Amino acid sequence: MTKLRAFAIHFGISFLIFIGLTYLVVAIWYPGFFFESDGGWEGMRIIVGVDLVLGPLLTLIVYKHGKPGLRFDLSLIGLVQTVCLILGTWVVYSERPIAMVYVDGHFYSMNAKAFSDADTPLPDLDIFPGAYPKWVEVELPEDTEQSDEIRSDLFRAAKPMRTATQYYKAFTAGDAFLQDHADIREIEHRDKNTKLLPTWLEKHKGDKQDFLFYPFGARYQYVYLGFDTSGKKIGVLKVQGPV
Repeated sequence: MTKLRAFAIHFGISFLIFIGLTYLVVAIWYPGFFFESDGGWEGMRIIVGVDLVLGPLLTLIVYKHGKPGLRFDLSLIGLVQTVCLILGTWVVYSERPIAMVYVDGHFYSMNAKAFSDADTPLPDLDIFPGAYPKWVEVELPEDTEQSDEIRSDLFRAAKPMRTATQYYKAFTAGDAFLQDHADIREIEHRDKNTKLLPTWLEKHKGDKQDFLFYPFGARYQYVYLGFDTSGKKIGVLKVQGPV
């Protein structure tokens, strides 16, 4: 077997593994806009580097037909690649968004680390409908004094409102949500250099008054989520971040 053939076989096997992992990352762990906003692409670069570059390249360098100890060398390469791939995949999996939390007119994507950093136990999100990431909202008691007390307690504990897991409920586009949207003038101001709003409106075949936008604090981007006036999710609008 020639060096190039050995490389091609190794690359082909690695590519099949890559296809399977790509499906998991893009369709399951980081679906839709989460792939870009929450590090799916950054995770894929780890997988690409280990699976499609590191392993096959080492085979290309090491392989020589008839070389003494070749089987051991190839086994060691496979072991190293497997271990690195498992570790890289675990990093991508563990940092995936598990909840999309709506609170006080903003959306926040949350992974497991976001809860642990706030010294908050990981909530049981399986109780909420739909696939992951689960869409939830923080619903405080209607009593003003009780609500203010909860906010004060969280502030003193240096915990953001989005970690108030005991007040999570399934997200619904109710009246309060529809009223608490971002001012379109603020978005236009942020978009004065990027000019992405007109393109977004054209893509979704509507005018400014046809959509409501909500700030979305993701891990890698500051964007807006666009909804129609009935509360249906439409897409992500990328404009300049906070100024």
